[in-house]
Amino acid sequence: MAKRKWTLLLFGTMACAAMAEIEVNGRVVEESTAKPIEYGSVVLMNADSTAVAKAVTDEQGAFRLKVPSDGAYILRVSFMGFAPQCKNLALASGKSSYNVGNVLLATNEKMLKEAVIKATLARVEQKEDTTVFNAGAYRVPQGAMVEALVKQLPGVEVDENGKVTWNGKEVKEFLVNGKDFFKGKKDVAMKNLPFDMVSRIRVYDKQSDFSAMTGIDDGEERAVLDIMTKNELNQSLISNIDVGYGTKERYTGKAFVSRFTDNARVTAYGSLNNVNDKGYGSYRGWGGNSGLVAHKDAGIDFVWDNGKDKRQGGSLELGGSVNYGYIGTDQISKTSSEMFLSGNGNSSFSNSMNRNSSSVQKVDVQFNVEWHPDSLTSIIFRPNYNYESSKNDGHSMAATFRADPFSLPDMFSPLDSLFEENPDKDLADIALNRNDRQSMGDGTNHSVGGELNVVRRLNAAGRNIALSASGALSKSEHKDFSISNIVYYNGAAPKFLNQYSTTPSENWNYRLRVSYSEPFARHWFGELRYTFANRYDNSNRSRYNLDQIIDDPDFNWNDPLNHPFIGTLPTNNELLEAARDLYNSQYATYRYLDHTANVGIRYQGSAVRFNAGVDFNPERTEMEYERPGQQIDTLVKRDVFNVSPQVRLRYRFSPTANLDLNYRGVALQPSMTNLLAVVDNSNPLNISMGNPGLKPSWKNSFRMFYRGFNPKKQQGIGGGLMFNQTKNAINNLMVYDEATGVRYTRPQNIDGDWDTRGMFMLNTGFGKEKNFTLTTFSNISYSHSVGYVSSFNSDDIQLDGPMSPGHSYNDYEQIFDWAHVEKSKTKSWAFRENLRLGYRNDWFDVGAQGRLNYNHARSTMQDNNNMDTWNFSYGANANFNFDWGMSISTDMMMSSRRGFSEASMNNNELLWNAQITQSFLKDRAATISLQFYDILHQQSNVSRMVNASMRSDTWNNAINSYCMIHFTYKLNIFGGNGGRKKMEENNRYPGTRGKAGYGTGRGMRPGYGGYPGRGMYNRGGFH
Repeated sequence: MAKRKWTLLLFGTMACAAMAEIEVNGRVVEESTAKPIEYGSVVLMNADSTAVAKAVTDEQGAFRLKVPSDGAYILRVSFMGFAPQCKNLALASGKSSYNVGNVLLATNEKMLKEAVIKATLARVEQKEDTTVFNAGAYRVPQGAMVEALVKQLPGVEVDENGKVTWNGKEVKEFLVNGKDFFKGKKDVAMKNLPFDMVSRIRVYDKQSDFSAMTGIDDGEERAVLDIMTKNELNQSLISNIDVGYGTKERYTGKAFVSRFTDNARVTAYGSLNNVNDKGYGSYRGWGGNSGLVAHKDAGIDFVWDNGKDKRQGGSLELGGSVNYGYIGTDQISKTSSEMFLSGNGNSSFSNSMNRNSSSVQKVDVQFNVEWHPDSLTSIIFRPNYNYESSKNDGHSMAATFRADPFSLPDMFSPLDSLFEENPDKDLADIALNRNDRQSMGDGTNHSVGGELNVVRRLNAAGRNIALSASGALSKSEHKDFSISNIVYYNGAAPKFLNQYSTTPSENWNYRLRVSYSEPFARHWFGELRYTFANRYDNSNRSRYNLDQIIDDPDFNWNDPLNHPFIGTLPTNNELLEAARDLYNSQYATYRYLDHTANVGIRYQGSAVRFNAGVDFNPERTEMEYERPGQQIDTLVKRDVFNVSPQVRLRYRFSPTANLDLNYRGVALQPSMTNLLAVVDNSNPLNISMGNPGLKPSWKNSFRMFYRGFNPKKQQGIGGGLMFNQTKNAINNLMVYDEATGVRYTRPQNIDGDWDTRGMFMLNTGFGKEKNFTLTTFSNISYSHSVGYVSSFNSDDIQLDGPMSPGHSYNDYEQIFDWAHVEKSKTKSWAFRENLRLGYRNDWFDVGAQGRLNYNHARSTMQDNNNMDTWNFSYGANANFNFDWGMSISTDMMMSSRRGFSEASMNNNELLWNAQITQSFLKDRAATISLQFYDILHQQSNVSRMVNASMRSDTWNNAINSYCMIHFTYKLNIFGGNGGRKKMEENNRYPGTRGKAGYGTGRGMRPGYGGYPGRGMYNRGGFH
């Protein structure tokens, strides 16, 4: 009760304080062009020039100030390169807001001509919940794309699969100047946007269209990287052509063209390469080059608006993109793994070799319409279409052993030895099974969808009503062939499978949402939201055992893989129907009806933003399911009622420092299929089951982030804490047959899963002119995971190998009764550190960096899966730029592993790359570069994965060590002398804005040369 009183007192005090405030708002624009000025400094002062409130303008030039009381004030607006403007304000009592309209700043020509500013550009800055990275403070090799910059940003990580994370949160898409850019295709921006177009990169959590329009937090925000281009590109045509050829038949080619105007941008690109889209400067870690990969991509993207202000009404924005992509992969992988069994200390060992060729083609079409017919109405419509087709062809060999085959004398390749006509006797004695498999398949998918949001503001205080509708329709079909020859070494009968499956599916869904927001006190809003969702999924999987209809008397059962039957279907439909695998064929239709009512409250003040709400979610699911071979033909209905709370608090200490706390609780229902008493034994070595006894799970998630920036020290600090806990988590219970190596799995509830993670980021400049920089990103995590480990021996219970079709679910369930099932707890600590130290001046920069990844795990069941492993790397990089157009770049990294039980894994790899370039022709438009990769031939392409249940070592084929010569040509047509002059200066000093982060007053205009005023002038960045 006492806590409740204190809570009411706190919010009452906040509300009373807010009621006394007066809001002063307006916009800052250029007098000559009427363009908004971002990062302008706005100060409200008393008559004695004492500052009462401060603000920085946003992307639209808008500002808001909170004044504690009425009276006479002076409003001063300034921005580097413009003459400051002052206004006298008389704020009357009883008035809650005061709009000063547009404040016009005129160019200060004397300052533009004479001011020369020597201040090293800050690498990172913070504006409320937006992190800003200034591109001019980073150096990348000549001709590099945005990817080379992104990989250097503090707090941003790019893994070997191209996944981008920011402070541990995955980045879903890239924007350009706040607008969609090939929406959802972040690789297009990463690998095709030239670095020298970029002024700065902003990283933030972007709200959904619904939240941005209504102010209601729907929890659907996503992390985005927003690439801000140089302002001098306006009224310009920028083009870039890059072709290259290298040793080992490596090639690459790119063409990029973008047209910028004040109100529009059109971009087209095309690229092809067989270097897995890796350009110079890409970090190559352990085992990061999987296969030989060829890419072909092309697309066009556009944005246009009519130049009118959204707040005044009449504004219209159109945008969209069309993108084509092709990926062809030829991959060979070899894997050796150890699976930890139950507490008897035993392990199971397996080896496999896979060869696979695949291709994927995609076409994506996106469109966007944003219309503000008047100052109170907003309409956004986003339709889309997607097409994908895929093909694959593979061959694999795999074997399972009861002991480590590499422990045998002179054993180099267990797979090759086991598959010989007369295999090694000692090897055969420890073998459990082997499988020789060929596969091929293809698939297509079409989908079309869209989203519509309409918001109508009913008054200026924040009352609004919103309607939202979205929907999608998709159809797909996949066909797969496989031939498997399985041999068991415990005397069980071998199995030969010639299988064919087809999986057509049809899905559609739509969602309707209406919301209402009502202000009930100063800065306080009540929110009501109702959502209705309907979804339909129809998926049929038909399997056929084609080996049952082979009537060829010459067919050699001992050599089935040489039979030309794979990929061929009988022309007689009756014959094909006779081969249908009724036991593993299934036909399912799902219908979901979902109602969600949300009641929430929101506080939106100058320093505090608070949201709290509860979702009430009655949900009905119906499933028509048929599995003829298991005598299942049923209609299952499930009605559940979920209640999900969410709370978010954001506190702004200053314009450059803020704290964000977020809690969400959500119920997770098991899938309807998992609740069925069904068995899938189409793969005799991996048999899966359902579990009718599954219970729903409940997940609690808490996140806290602090971000701050000290402009005087050019120092950015960030920290975060995350916690996740799941009750009744659904994990797979696996039972291992020690006699045959067969694995039986079914989903199972288990308690005890939780994890937490903390991170800290520091980026600071030091030295007289901040030429030195230090960046550290630390990450520590703890995981408490619970699982089941179990095994049994089918020889002991006289089970003749894996069960065949005809057995019931209850027959398979007995295996879990026979097995010795134990509960295992694993406690894992992980520590990661990324440290960089750099120095830069007007013609060169050097840097040193180190990475550390330490893992510590302890299990309650097995000592052999306890681990203390270290992966660390350290190295240096340098870039030299000379006045005659030559630049030299090099990087060297030593990567090391320690603590692994297998001695061969405790090794070092020294990777050295280098590049030399020479620019020539007018404005240095042409460049020739020579690039060298893995000069010392050290990269091994071996990676290791270790967790609580297993460890595996994998080798992948790749071409690492090669050299390539590039020719790059830039044809840039600028709309004005200012833009041409600025770009010529950047061409003379590649990778900088002016010299080593130095600039002129002209560069301080919004977006010019990457010199945002907030880091240099408004935030005290001069020295």
